[in-house]
Amino acid sequence: MVDPTDLGAGTATWLGGTGTVLLGAFLWLRKFLSRDATERAMDNADIGTVRRLNELLDSERTARQAAETRADQFAKERNELAAAVGRMEGKIEALTSQVAQLTDKVTTQSTEISRLRSQVGGAS
Repeated sequence: MVDPTDLGAGTATWLGGTGTVLLGAFLWLRKFLSRDATERAMDNADIGTVRRLNELLDSERTARQAAETRADQFAKERNELAAAVGRMEGKIEALTSQVAQLTDKVTTQSTEISRLRSQVGGAS
């Protein structure tokens, strides 16, 4: 008769091997899923980093554009001031020339007045 509790020769080996294979598969699956979760976390971190870098780049572009606008305004004002200084220098030269002419005219008229006084004084 066959004993129902007797599973036959090699059954323990077969069950042990199956258990070992199942344990190995479980450990491999756990490691694989853990690595996959880690990769997903890294991907999310990379996406967050790229997003933050894009935000920083946008803010830097905005700041650079504002700085360029201010620099353009300063250059415009500098050019206007340089032109105004040039006009003033021209006016100063013209006024200096007029003062020299008027000084000559006053000197000439003073000489004429002195001459006329001496003639009037001498005629009296």
